[in-house]
Amino acid sequence: MNDLNTVVVYSASLVLPVTAPALPGGSVAVYQGRVVHVGTRSWVLEALSEGSLRAHRIVEHHFDGVLLPGLVNAHTHFQYTGMASVGEGTYNNFQEWSDAFDTIYDDDSLHKPWRQWAHEGARQLVRYGTTAAADIATDLGAAGALHSQGMHGITYWEVMGWENEKWRSLGPEWLRDQLVQASQQDVAELGISPHAPYSLDSAPFLDLPDIARGMGMRLHIHLGETPSEAADDSSDQLYSPVERSWRSHHWNSYPQLKSTGAHVSAIQFVDQLGSLGPDIHIAHGVYANAEDRRILRQRGVGVALCPRSNRITCTQKDAPVADYLREGNLVSVGTDSLSSSPSLDVLDDVAVLYDLAREQGYNRSDLSHRLIRMMTLGGAEVMGLNVGSQRIGQINAGAMADLAFLDIPVDLSSDAAYENTLERIVREGAGTNRATIIAGRVAYNDNVFAE
Repeated sequence: MNDLNTVVVYSASLVLPVTAPALPGGSVAVYQGRVVHVGTRSWVLEALSEGSLRAHRIVEHHFDGVLLPGLVNAHTHFQYTGMASVGEGTYNNFQEWSDAFDTIYDDDSLHKPWRQWAHEGARQLVRYGTTAAADIATDLGAAGALHSQGMHGITYWEVMGWENEKWRSLGPEWLRDQLVQASQQDVAELGISPHAPYSLDSAPFLDLPDIARGMGMRLHIHLGETPSEAADDSSDQLYSPVERSWRSHHWNSYPQLKSTGAHVSAIQFVDQLGSLGPDIHIAHGVYANAEDRRILRQRGVGVALCPRSNRITCTQKDAPVADYLREGNLVSVGTDSLSSSPSLDVLDDVAVLYDLAREQGYNRSDLSHRLIRMMTLGGAEVMGLNVGSQRIGQINAGAMADLAFLDIPVDLSSDAAYENTLERIVREGAGTNRATIIAGRVAYNDNVFAE
């Protein structure tokens, strides 16, 4: 269906380009892996008949549902797909969850087929309509998961557990060796993931962004996830001498700084090290006060929100979804891994985010629109994949033909009915994907298209 002489036209009851107005009865023309036209069916067919592709064969497919850009999972760990037993547990705090995770991860007597688990995780995403992801890999066998399914996105090589002295003597050389080995695992694009400020000393957080930027790589950090990373905003402590002077000192680590009684967030600490910038996005962002959110906006740092994971790992509160939306932070959606989440379907997290935003007082009528953007273009933006010839998360001429087909009833009889359709997408869309197109290739087909 994607040969050099064939243009495939996908039509649906409702097409949501994200970067353009919704199209009732819209169509998308795909040629050689890219979108060439998007509009009403009559306009698309007319444009094909008159343009440079007029001599090509046209194959049409119609879908009674919603056609939108392939979903983007902005934070996950494919390799932990086989550790779902951890995600199914009940914990009293983050440390209990972490201990349960480490019990399996650190047990050398257990067979852990990282490659197999990672590829299965990627397959699950494709079935859910996800065509791109920010995947964090810790073991080399897992590095090729995105490529195994032809997905877009970035594989971030995770760095954790390094103290300053050992890092300075061995770290950079170790990292370069790991990146070389990872690049040999059929990885389309590599990035670096400094794990978190509670698992790395200051020296790695100083060096890793420099190394990544020198190699043209993006970065992805777990940040503001745990209670230990919060700033205490108590008014009687905010202006203590330590609070005013901490920026003038060199701290070996974030825990060392916190041990002095300083009421400084992990986001502020990492920013002070020069780690934050528009080439980074963070995962979770649960503990992000007004100043933290301002820093993220000012630095151009996006946030991947993972609400279901936060509840299983007992982060003790939910991310400030309504504040992120009201204040204009760049936000996206992630599932995290099955070791801390019930599924890898982004739409499951979107449904939770909808409820959270309303509970937190977000009462604007654009919530469904914002969430649809978050799970598509927002995910592309936080990875820098929203522009250029390989752009994703959108349906427009020249973009990669990444598409998802949601089996959602479409009612366009009135403006209110249209809004209700969008609300059904974000609140009831989980498990409704019936076909997935990646770069024009049918990657998943649940009896939608004739084989």
